[in-house]
Amino acid sequence: MKFRKINSLSIKELFISQIEEMILSGELEPGEKLPTEREIADEMAISKTIVHEGIRELSRIGFLDVISRKGVYVADYTSAGNLDTLLAIIRYQGGMPDKKMIDSLLDARLYLECPALEILAGRRRDSDFRQLEALLGQMKEAFSQDIEAFATSLFVFRRTIVVLSGNCISPLIMNAFFTASISAWINYCELMGREQIYENLSKTTKCLRHGDAGTAKELFRSHIERFREHILT
Repeated sequence: MKFRKINSLSIKELFISQIEEMILSGELEPGEKLPTEREIADEMAISKTIVHEGIRELSRIGFLDVISRKGVYVADYTSAGNLDTLLAIIRYQGGMPDKKMIDSLLDARLYLECPALEILAGRRRDSDFRQLEALLGQMKEAFSQDIEAFATSLFVFRRTIVVLSGNCISPLIMNAFFTASISAWINYCELMGREQIYENLSKTTKCLRHGDAGTAKELFRSHIERFREHILT
């Protein structure tokens, strides 16, 4: 067994983290122009190269706009950002998405999973249902484990529905958000209860076997909307 050396954050990473925090806290507002790289470097007592590289990374993430011969401006990251921007926001919030973000993530799940349910119901392939039934068995075993283990088994089941649909992008999106939103999945499991969640997914699998995409989607939507009402009130 070989252990890796533990390293502290680099100066560039610390610089990026500080600028992110200043933007997300509102200390730096969208449209605000930053000082020159030399001025920032002198004030922070770091090299201009680190500032330059950090600004490039912050631009890639979606927090800064670099405009040739004009300067560097704080970007409107809510419209110009990307997945890295979202993950940075969740990190800033301590790993717990706020209500608005959870609400948006629930909408994203509807967009990703409802079409997948339609595909599986239309195809009605035995191998798909064998895989889902095997995952149901694993969920039942997770009844005796801690709530995080059960929430993870639920996530795997829902992700597998998307994987089986043949979409190669949607599962990656779900994976990207899972670690950041595990607290929301646990909250959902505590609200609904393990037995009810298991029963819902058992019914969903049976509906798909019978080609009933409408009922499968309604089962999914009903739980999503109940959880949405729970977190927004």
